[in-house]
Amino acid sequence: MKHSEVLVVTENTTTPKILNWKVSTVNNVETAIEKLQNQSFKVVAISTNMSQIDKNKLQQMVAILSTNVVYVEYPDEERIAHIVNAAYWAKNKPNFKRRYLDNSFEIKLAYSLN
Repeated sequence: MKHSEVLVVTENTTTPKILNWKVSTVNNVETAIEKLQNQSFKVVAISTNMSQIDKNKLQQMVAILSTNVVYVEYPDEERIAHIVNAAYWAKNKPNFKRRYLDNSFEIKLAYSLN
């Protein structure tokens, strides 16, 4: 199974676990920018504990380096998995709730019975 990659910028030393995602962790924005230039990531997540200047810098660099990367901020390690998945699928599957089923076989069968 191929895992999508997420880059997590946090001052914590633990690596968060996100189901079906390969997680790369860095502790500062400069290292994150270097990784973004060398690797492709689906999501970049930054801790809300980082400084506002660092968050703004990373958000601008993500927008410049790749338009397909989703940028998110997360408050704590417990909620990062939900936030990353929700943000990624909201951007990449926007019509997910608008699926229509057109079963022509059942429609023809219903008309033939009448």
